[in-house]
Amino acid sequence: MGRKRVYGITLILMVAFSLASGLSFSMFEGKKNVVAVLCFFHFWFGVGIGGDYPLSATIMSEYANKRTRGAFIAAVFAMQGFGNVAAGIVGMIVSSAFRHSSPSKIDYAWRIILMFGAIPAALTYYWRMTMPETARYTALISKNAKQAAIVMSAVLNVNITPDNRAVCELATQDEYGLFTFQFLHRHGLHLLATTICWFVIDVTFYSLNIFMNDIFMEIGLLPRLDSEYQHTLQRMTTMTGVCTLITICATIPGYFFTVAFVDCIGRVKIQLIGFTMMTVFMLCLAIPFDQWPKHRNKYGFAVMCGLIFFFTNFGPNTTTVIIPAEIFPARLRSTCHGISGAVGKIGAIVGVILIGCNLVGFVFTLVLPESKGKSLEELTGEIEEPSQEDDDGSEVALSQYIHTMLF
Repeated sequence: MGRKRVYGITLILMVAFSLASGLSFSMFEGKKNVVAVLCFFHFWFGVGIGGDYPLSATIMSEYANKRTRGAFIAAVFAMQGFGNVAAGIVGMIVSSAFRHSSPSKIDYAWRIILMFGAIPAALTYYWRMTMPETARYTALISKNAKQAAIVMSAVLNVNITPDNRAVCELATQDEYGLFTFQFLHRHGLHLLATTICWFVIDVTFYSLNIFMNDIFMEIGLLPRLDSEYQHTLQRMTTMTGVCTLITICATIPGYFFTVAFVDCIGRVKIQLIGFTMMTVFMLCLAIPFDQWPKHRNKYGFAVMCGLIFFFTNFGPNTTTVIIPAEIFPARLRSTCHGISGAVGKIGAIVGVILIGCNLVGFVFTLVLPESKGKSLEELTGEIEEPSQEDDDGSEVALSQYIHTMLF
């Protein structure tokens, strides 16, 4: 179907089922029935998000040049941090507005919050629909070198001559499927490594987010409140504020440290650094846990949590999105990225033992190839990288551009 078409479908799913989630109702009495309807809508909402993850990274990787490709993919992913801040602000405003409302009216709070997410997503529809299909997909999968040349000529503002024979020769080298011995031999270990690394980072990341409320109450950073409606909203507002503050002070800086250094240090080294530092700081939290509730230590605990989130994002939370978008062949790139992300979300469900997962991620990171400064085709073994001296002149053959990405 192509990257562009599916990219539009995922957006429609996200917008439609974000709105539908807020309108969840049941013809039968009882909260459980409403929750069942909400779960149904959220499943399809998740399908949209699950498709958006690999496509955003893949499209960016196929448009960017090899010298700054990592920074561009990381910058796209970093926008998630600003989205988290915006979501937190909306949540706090809505919760505060309903703080003194009756229980029946408070039911509108979560509905408004869920539906609000459809607005920024819908605003991107025009750009998604008008963006051109990536040249790599057009040339190597659709085998339309002429159209790919037109697209890249417009994007780069240079004159590109299509070379159908070269593109067809390369496309035939990439015709093996996902469930073949050739893929298993060339990329099987890489796929295993990307899935395991994504799995273990999501075990850690989502477990911290899910249990942060309980941990902070245990330490004494948040007050213990009963389950009355007003108190529940107050706790929700307070916890949302804490998470938003951590995002601003730790998560977003972590994203942009990755943007700044990913093409200098390399993806694999940043991922190794992230897993290592997360392990160290989690040990520092876990071993003396009984000492943290003491008054003087409470804020030190919050700082340590912030450092964990910093190295999560200046580390595997970002690099696990970058690496699968680079190391697999064009026709399987988004599929393998989607598989890695799907296994990661399983980790988000089953996460329990945090420190051991970081060590597992460290080990499997060692299996991954470093993609810094290499073209996508060189990484996937589709061609050998030509010397830079061969790229001379303003008119560049399409196949040469696609596989060297020297502009």
